[in-house]
Amino acid sequence: MTIRERFFAPVEVVSDLQWVGARLLDADAPDGERSHGRVTSMDLMHRWSGSGRRPARDGIFCQKIFGPVRSFVCACGKLAGEDHAGTICDKCGVLCGASSLRERRCGHITVDGVLHPELVALVAEKLGISDDQVRATAACEAWLDGEDVNADMDDCEGETTGPSGLAAALERAGADRALVGVVVTRNIPVPPPSTRPFFGELVRGMVDPWIGPLNEAWRVLVQHANRQSRLIELEAPPIITRNEQRLVQRAFESVVAKTVATPVVTRLWPEPKRPPAPVPLMGPPRKVPDDATDEIAGIIFVNETQLFVQRARGSWLVDSTGGVIAELPTTGRLATSVHGSRLRMATWMHSEWDWFEQDTYWDHKGGKSSVGVFDLDRGELLSTYPEDLPWRLIENDQPEDLVVGDVAPPSMDGDSEREEAPAALRWGGDRPGVISMSRDARIAWVGEDDDTAVLDLDTGVPLLDPVMQALIDDKAPVLLVPPPDGQLRARAEGDDEEERTIYERDEWDGIGAACAIALTAQNDLRLLHGTGVVSDGETTLFRINAVISAAAFDPAAHKLAIAVGDEIVIVQAGPEPAIVGRFRAP
Repeated sequence: MTIRERFFAPVEVVSDLQWVGARLLDADAPDGERSHGRVTSMDLMHRWSGSGRRPARDGIFCQKIFGPVRSFVCACGKLAGEDHAGTICDKCGVLCGASSLRERRCGHITVDGVLHPELVALVAEKLGISDDQVRATAACEAWLDGEDVNADMDDCEGETTGPSGLAAALERAGADRALVGVVVTRNIPVPPPSTRPFFGELVRGMVDPWIGPLNEAWRVLVQHANRQSRLIELEAPPIITRNEQRLVQRAFESVVAKTVATPVVTRLWPEPKRPPAPVPLMGPPRKVPDDATDEIAGIIFVNETQLFVQRARGSWLVDSTGGVIAELPTTGRLATSVHGSRLRMATWMHSEWDWFEQDTYWDHKGGKSSVGVFDLDRGELLSTYPEDLPWRLIENDQPEDLVVGDVAPPSMDGDSEREEAPAALRWGGDRPGVISMSRDARIAWVGEDDDTAVLDLDTGVPLLDPVMQALIDDKAPVLLVPPPDGQLRARAEGDDEEERTIYERDEWDGIGAACAIALTAQNDLRLLHGTGVVSDGETTLFRINAVISAAAFDPAAHKLAIAVGDEIVIVQAGPEPAIVGRFRAP
């Protein structure tokens, strides 16, 4: 039996766990019966332009721990070929060997202590308590008060809760020493990558196979193990460390359950359910924020020949030559998707409350959704959310948490039949967000900085994970956007640097430029990154050499409209990029 079989599906529970514990960290144990490194990183994969996905170092797919992805090629490429077989690269630390190593090599995660689910019944029988009480005690949701189990954690004292508390109680009860010795697991084996399946072809447009629920569960366990270690190091109060122990124990139980029986998956998110009553919307803003600028804040293709242009103080429907079809009021929100003659607006241009007088904000907000829907035929924001529009909404529950919800306001969440939203999305750092959304609201680009992915908004399945790092590459084709009058107009002037212009940018332009995303009819992704790079998510196609304040792909993803200063420039986004139109925005 392998480590995976003995630990996750033990036949003789105590003896199998003893066997794993004795070998896992033993450097002299056979290659397939020990750990080859500690998993400490939550990072999964990295991608650079044209490089494909590569496992992150010290993560659950790490080549240093589990073996090389490509046979006889180390991670950095310094060692390549069978002549180097058996040699460990002094640069990346990866063994130059066959990729089949990833079928048998294990890693491990270190925790403060967890209770293996297969021991619950044995512990419960010996202590004379129920299985549920054992699970609650292991998760620090209850403690052992003599022979009783107390759920009031405020009264918990000493080593009476968690796996260590159970071990101490077993020892007092005269339990077999072998059982006592395996109750606390501190090193959890991470099975070989080949035993943790990926899932492909779940939705249209998938570039990468999804890592699957099992690997997602492993990442969560790494996250909580790292946080628990840090809290112990900081000597955090017991109430905090016990809560983290609960999360570690639950994450471990999830990993065990998914390893034993990997679920069949077709979607990550449940089907959304709408409340029985219409969802009321906030309506138009009452004032323009004091610090609002007059730059072009948003553009979106309504159809192949018309664009919706937004500034803080107004909106316009124009044709592809700049001719104004309709002058419309400000909406306060940015149009993020198009549905016939209606524009769904899921993002505010500034903070939501800046568009209202502070003493009346809650009068407008109470019981209403912040999402806006603008009807172009009527020229106004609707008062209720149309039933045929997309229901999903990705938003920040807290600044550091990006979650999946719906357009219903919190006051309408009382329907017990509605599904709970999934936990916070894993992409991004301290301030993750929705970077861009396709004009049909089918896919979204989410995350922050270099930790981003493209998700299918119906199922939650990642189409591309991760998106490549869009660094400015001198070798990539560059599309120049010349000034309309031939003169360079200064954008900013620093004390010790030359003037920069909106028509010239380089690697030092650290501004937050606009992003856009679309899917072609051939299911190929098109992304405009904040660096001006246009890519398919894996490879740089070209770069636009201008400062872009707003951008949008057309319905076919063949053209890209960008706002540069007071102009809108239409770019052919194919293999040979070119400017095919430009006009001054209203």
